[in-house]
Amino acid sequence: MENWKKSARFLWLCNFIIVAAMTMILPFLPLYLEELGVTGEKELSVWTGAIFSAAFLSGAIMSPIWGIFADKFGQKANLIRAGIGMGILTFSMAFATGPWMLLGLRFFMGFFSGFITVSFSYLSRITPKDHTGSALGFLQTGGISGGIVGPLFGGALSDLFGFRPVFAVTGISILLTLLLVIYSIPQDQPMQSKKGKPGTFMDVLKNKQLLVLFIATFILQAAMLSTNSMMTIFVKTFVDNKENLALLAGFAASILGIATIIGSPYLGKLGDRIGHLKMLPVVMFASGVLFLPQLWTDNIYELYIWRFIQGLLLGGVWPAIQTLIYKKTPADIEGRAFGVTASCRFLGNLIGPLIGGWISGNFVTAYVFGFAGVILMAGSVLVKFGVHDR
Repeated sequence: MENWKKSARFLWLCNFIIVAAMTMILPFLPLYLEELGVTGEKELSVWTGAIFSAAFLSGAIMSPIWGIFADKFGQKANLIRAGIGMGILTFSMAFATGPWMLLGLRFFMGFFSGFITVSFSYLSRITPKDHTGSALGFLQTGGISGGIVGPLFGGALSDLFGFRPVFAVTGISILLTLLLVIYSIPQDQPMQSKKGKPGTFMDVLKNKQLLVLFIATFILQAAMLSTNSMMTIFVKTFVDNKENLALLAGFAASILGIATIIGSPYLGKLGDRIGHLKMLPVVMFASGVLFLPQLWTDNIYELYIWRFIQGLLLGGVWPAIQTLIYKKTPADIEGRAFGVTASCRFLGNLIGPLIGGWISGNFVTAYVFGFAGVILMAGSVLVKFGVHDR
């Protein structure tokens, strides 16, 4: 398709808006729960964790189903489906009357989520194979940029107008992206089976190389979310100025994203040139190694340096995994394969913070970085020997 570059730019903007909108609520979610009647530190922590994770659980359940939908109707239809469901349900959260209602809305939103992963699948489908890595690397920067801007914008809006209007703005923003999808992105064609019968999930699961890449997806998300979820607690162990704790910890998380924005396009182009199969194990292993110095750091500025360097490399991991999944997947099961990919991402997002919390609560918070580094290095070895050119 000749207009893949134009589509990549529009999808970048869509991903920026979607992620920025979804992360607007992060700074004030516990405060909103207090407004809904949740009291006590323990109860607030439990409710915050449950509401944050609910969408990941339902998303993991539904993503394979939406993969079948994509194989039948195309990924553009899948993008529209995700945007409508996420927008309406997020808007509805402005009218929540209690924590159970908010939890239910978050859970049901997960059934319709997956816009980001679907956008990667769509762009993979329409981009020439020798440009796939650079295109996906570029697209990744849209979501990361939104993740940096969203919490800042959401915090400012909640201070000015209160919590409930932010949910309304978030929902409307997501729905507005549908205009970009409908009018600016070409329709892709549903995939036809060359075997004369539809592909199945068994065709996906019997592909051992795809299974390795699914595991790598899960490992990447679990490593990132386990450390990010414990960042404030970790920073608290060695900073003296507790008043700026949220700001210092927030910057420790954001600086990784800033570096990823810088590194992702370059590593995507490098993967297109030398081969993503050669590049992925190297950058994945190096990213894991760079978690280890963070385990022993006791200086906030040193932590920033290590995370910035790590972010430069991490920017190449996700686009490389996505590109390899696309190249290793027969056309008639593409949607199903990316549906399983989305499920693995959601499961990593769900389980990573749970493991991080367990390690922090039972041992030392810094050990979370050791856990993340070890599983990333193990994942790189799995990819090295489990995925091949044939």
